[in-house]
This record gives sequence, structure tokens and C-alpha cells, in this order.
Amino acid sequence: MDWKKLLPVVGILLLIYVLWRFNVEKILAVFSTIDPFYAALCFLSMPLFLIVITFEWQLILKQQNIHVSFTYSLKNNLIGYFYGFITPGGFGNYLRSLYLKQESNTPLPKCISNIITFNTVDLITLFIFSSIGGLFLLGQFPYLFILSIFLLVSLTAIFVFFLRQKKSKQLFEKLIKTQIFQTIQRYMDDPIETFYEDLPSFKNLRLPFLISFIGWFVFFSELYLIAQLFGIHVPYLTLFFMLAIAATIAAVPVSLSGLGIRDAALVGLLSLYNVSPENSISFTLFWFTVFWVTPSIIGAFITLFEHKKLPTKPKIASS
Repeated sequence: MDWKKLLPVVGILLLIYVLWRFNVEKILAVFSTIDPFYAALCFLSMPLFLIVITFEWQLILKQQNIHVSFTYSLKNNLIGYFYGFITPGGFGNYLRSLYLKQESNTPLPKCISNIITFNTVDLITLFIFSSIGGLFLLGQFPYLFILSIFLLVSLTAIFVFFLRQKKSKQLFEKLIKTQIFQTIQRYMDDPIETFYEDLPSFKNLRLPFLISFIGWFVFFSELYLIAQLFGIHVPYLTLFFMLAIAATIAAVPVSLSGLGIRDAALVGLLSLYNVSPENSISFTLFWFTVFWVTPSIIGAFITLFEHKKLPTKPKIASS
């Protein structure tokens, strides 16, 4: 049995259980109380977050001498949202490297390393916020702090390892041949050494890290304001770090875009402030719609157009 194919089902089953466990009618009733005008305004929060993270990505692109316009970077980010949305853990996000290669005429391994760097910077900053949140909730949920610190230290160590070409080249060659990168393999006609070309050091990533912190600050602040529509009146900093923890848990690759995992996590966290499960679930489903479904739909249309530009006869990877 291929367990990888079952991973997306985990989150869906968990969401079904959560909806079954609590009152679906009350969840729908919560949505009915939301003013349509303010609900529509919430969808404007996604473009602001997208602009911030695209600016961050532009800094990393320039450091690696990959030249594409800001407008194209926005489109490529949305392509990543689409592919990330339909794959467990968002691993499909790396398929956007194919489109980046085509647009910038840059070797594919270098495009992959660029997106790995960008995603890793964002995840490290997220795990930092989550670790701080875990410290705040150490008394109630001690395992959350341990989990966040473990993810932070592990990811940072792996990233430092990959920055060292001599030690990581052999491992990367094996990784690129795994099923995760199966589609990318067919287009791999550039030397693997280009993966390390113009790879920035930690020192040179200080500004992207700063922008990433700002991006997450904008993201969780927007969610805080959206939460008010759902009757979730939790102190700003407390909710900020709870959202960071929920986002970290949702990043574990066992569901589609954290579906079900994020919902269950927030139900437990917000129960500390007597927020009803129905309000919590309504909020997380709206979060999912605004920040995942909507950009993924836009990304799907962009992908349809941009896919026509890819080579029609990709290289077939040797076995």
C-alpha cells in the first residue's frame, strides 16, 4: 500500500470528524451572522500579505542573480499556491521552479535552491513565532513548545547543511530522484552543481528574514481582525501566537494545506478562552478559504496559461 497517497485523506477525515463531533447547524449559524460587506473586505487581506512575501522573494532572487519582474514573481507565487494546495505538505509548491526556469532562463537546480531558500526562511521565522507561543502556553500544552523548538532546530540544521556543497551534494542528488520531485526530474537537463550557484549565506539572508518576520506579522494581524467577526475576542498577542502554533501544526505534511489539522488545533487552543468549537471551526474554514482556496484558484488559471510556455517534450529521467 502506498501510504503517501493516503496522507491527504488524514486531514479530510479529521475535518469530517471535527464537523461531526460538533454542531454543523451552529457552524452555519455563525457564518450567517457575518456581515457580507466585511466578509468581502477580508478577501483584500490576501493581496497585502502576498505583496510582502513577494518582496522578500525578490530580494533572494536578486542575491542569486535570477532576474524576473515583480509582477511575474507575484504570478509565480500564485502558481506555487495552486500546486501546494493540491499536494500534501505543499510539496507541489516546488513545481513552480519549472516556470521560474522558463521565465528567467536559469538552470533548474538553481531555481529549486532559490525556492527552497525562500520557503525555508519563511518556515524558520514561523517556527520562531510558534516557539515563543509554545513558551506562553507551556503550562497548558508543554508539548507544543517542544514540537516548535524541535522543528526550528531541525530545519535550521538541515538548511545549514544544504548550504555546504561538499557535504550535501550527494544527499541532494538522491533527494531530487525521489517521488516528491518526480515531475521536475523530467525537465532536469542542467548540471546538479548549479544548485549551489550564488547560494546566499545566512549573513546575506538577514534582510529577507526581516521581511519574513514582517510578512508573518501582517498575516497573523489580519487574521486577528478577521477573528473578531467570528466572536473570537482573545487578547492580540495571545491569539497571534496561537495562530502561529496552528500554522506550524498545519505545516506537518499529513493533509492538503493543513485542512483538518489546523481546525482541530485551534479548537483546542481557543478553548482556553472559552471560545466555542463552532466559532473556532467557522473561523478556520474562513481562514482556509481566504488564504488558501482563493489564491489557489487564481493560481490555477495562471498555471493553465503559463504551462503552455513549458517545453512540450521534457527530458525523461533515466531509471
